Amino acid sequence: MKLHVAGEKSKALCPHCQELTGATYAYRDVPFDDGVGRAKNILALVCDQCGDIVATPAQSTPAIKAARETATRPIEVNIPAPFIEALDLAAFRIDPEATSEFRKKLLAYYIFQAAETDQAQTELIGVAPDRPVFNSEAPKRRLSLKVTPRLNAAIERLVTTLHLTKSDLVKLLVLKIYDDILGSRNPANLKELQRLAAVATA
Repeated sequence: MKLHVAGEKSKALCPHCQELTGATYAYRDVPFDDGVGRAKNILALVCDQCGDIVATPAQSTPAIKAARETATRPIEVNIPAPFIEALDLAAFRIDPEATSEFRKKLLAYYIFQAAETDQAQTELIGVAPDRPVFNSEAPKRRLSLKVTPRLNAAIERLVTTLHLTKSDLVKLLVLKIYDDILGSRNPANLKELQRLAAVATA
């Protein structure tokens, strides 16, 4: 397998010019296939006539994949303040030095856990929603997260499978976190979550 370099010449069928044209390898920002986001400064084959990207060499695939995995999409939900306070308190119990970014990591851990099996989804749906501390009169607060396409796909899968809104899904996740972390003297997954917090703040 050949390692291509910037400035190297080649030929390619250009979709824009609709003909075989001369092309040159150069570093460009390459759009993702779905049109949402792009991988920056990636070696690509560029048409000499129109300047469009006509191909990417195999050596650029890992960088494009890494850029796609870290591309973020915003998710915003409005939920009663006690849910966010419980989430922050659980994060504090796991690691008092954790930053607000760990809030997203903690939710992501539970999202992927719930998305793994039907049993995990059944347990999530079975979380008792009737809690006076969460049903008290309280203002709503916005929880804003930037998530990767992989995490977004897991959220969409849960929303569709469980027939929930994103707000209701987040509330159920927080209730599960509340039961696991704050409702137990010795949470079964505390050590694992403490390692996750340590990595997140490293």
